[in-house]
Amino acid sequence: MRAGSLALHKRFRSHGHRLREGVIRWVTRRHRDDGSEVTLGRDRIYILPTRAGYTLLAILGVMLLGAINYSNNMAFLLTFLLVGIGHNAIWYTHRNLLGLKVSALPATPTFAGQPLTISLRLADTRGRDREALHLRIGGYTSEPVAVPARGQQTASLTLPALGRGIYHLPRQRLDTRYPLGILSAWTWLGLNTEILVYPQPVDPGAAHAGPGDEADAQRRQDASTPDHIRPYRPGDPPGRILWKALARTGKLHIRETVAGGRDTLWIDWSAMPASDTETRLSMLCHQILAAEAEGRAWGLRLPDQTLPPGQGPAQRERGLRALAEFRFEPIPLPIKESTTGTKK
Repeated sequence: MRAGSLALHKRFRSHGHRLREGVIRWVTRRHRDDGSEVTLGRDRIYILPTRAGYTLLAILGVMLLGAINYSNNMAFLLTFLLVGIGHNAIWYTHRNLLGLKVSALPATPTFAGQPLTISLRLADTRGRDREALHLRIGGYTSEPVAVPARGQQTASLTLPALGRGIYHLPRQRLDTRYPLGILSAWTWLGLNTEILVYPQPVDPGAAHAGPGDEADAQRRQDASTPDHIRPYRPGDPPGRILWKALARTGKLHIRETVAGGRDTLWIDWSAMPASDTETRLSMLCHQILAAEAEGRAWGLRLPDQTLPPGQGPAQRERGLRALAEFRFEPIPLPIKESTTGTKK
């Protein structure tokens, strides 16, 4: 019996969720994609009483009935005074969102298994302070944000760890209950920003470079070739700085291999000791990070793509992006509408 009740409860929740999503799609059908920023107008701000607001309405109804029944002028005065305060709260709550400019900030790429931070910039365009603004994505909510008059502030929230891939933001909600908490005003946003999640680095052990333009014996010969020491130039890889020489002389010098082009490392898909795709990508990710830490020039070979040799932050970003996008079509963030954990 208990199992049947639980199944019935889940079924009702599922139907309720689908009904809610259908209503939201119907309400927002006239809203186009917002792109990277949007300014909130009257046509996209919605407002309804909160649970406390409905409770206050019920109390005011009882007070009005009592005032009518007893013909008590003081009861009439108190009832209509509270009604007037509630009426003004509607205006203040609505204008807390009206004219607010919301922009999507670029999401910092993360590695699989790490939390993801999403941020939107909120800017005032009407010359008034904004209070107690909340950004919500699915069941996750940001801390309250206050925006000064003619100023701007960032609303950020942390989402759970995701798997490797490329994502875009699902529907966002910005809401407020300022000033009394008896009304909730909100808007639905469709801001777009790209979210990259790189594979989680995994050390492949003995597997290093793939079959490239040089053999292991040649690399060992290159390693024994005397290095050339020269002064540091902006843009040189930090991994080749002679730190001991810096401590002695106070000047930066770089160790440069005479063999030059033969120092290139090829990171090859076929050389990784794994059979499944995700593990191979994780091993390739580790190899890219290791090559950059050593200051080596490197190239990347994937089944359907070859990245030419290079080094530096731009090369690192290109390589990690190629791994994140490998056979993965962009999808919305898989965020549930409700969670049982902490929603920050």
